[in-house]
Amino acid sequence: MLAALLITAGLAACGGAPAPDGPVREPAADAHTPPGFDTTFRWTATASLDPTSAEGTFVRAFVESFELANAGRSADWGYPGFVDAAPSNIGQMVVAYPTDVSIHREAGTAFYRGLRRVDGAGSVRIVLCRHGFRSVLQNDRWTVGFDTPRPVEIDVRRVGTEPARAPSGSERLPGADVFGGWYASRYDFAALYPTPTPDQNACAATTPVDMPHWLPTSADDPWPTMPPVPGWTAYPGAG
Repeated sequence: MLAALLITAGLAACGGAPAPDGPVREPAADAHTPPGFDTTFRWTATASLDPTSAEGTFVRAFVESFELANAGRSADWGYPGFVDAAPSNIGQMVVAYPTDVSIHREAGTAFYRGLRRVDGAGSVRIVLCRHGFRSVLQNDRWTVGFDTPRPVEIDVRRVGTEPARAPSGSERLPGADVFGGWYASRYDFAALYPTPTPDQNACAATTPVDMPHWLPTSADDPWPTMPPVPGWTAYPGAG
């Protein structure tokens, strides 16, 4: 049973000594991202997933595309090739999870790392941990907090052309299709259950080392997003 509504209920402030002030800016406006959605993605390599490998390139492109599509309420917001690499009902999938962006502006950073994997013949299931922080504009004030840590599950079918290893870069989005011939046969953006699973507990027990340890509960400006890691180049696969 999927507890999708817990996604938007996951903002939580953290007390402690204030962190040094960072640069303040307005959320980015980009023709390739949904209006009001300013989110960057940071990936950490683990034994379960190397985000710079061919497999990692596919996974992070799919995961990031899904977040964009969910925020924009349309699969068309995904990266080039996303729809072809997704299940046939991707249009319904991206609107099945709630989002704040349809009502409010949002800025933040999402952190992903591989938790575990189950390999099969020509396929793999990878369980990721997602953490994050974000600022949501409500009544001319930014509500700031942490997202509830959660597992994200993806089943990848390795058929056809292998995705190229996309070199790291400073771009938020790839400039071309990086999915190759592979596709995702199943995707669960929030594998949360009323009785916490071992994966839920494992994700909740860890915190990315580069994630802020303190955030204000509200502010006049959004908390600054962090640069993407490993990021993308305008010419993925050319390296």
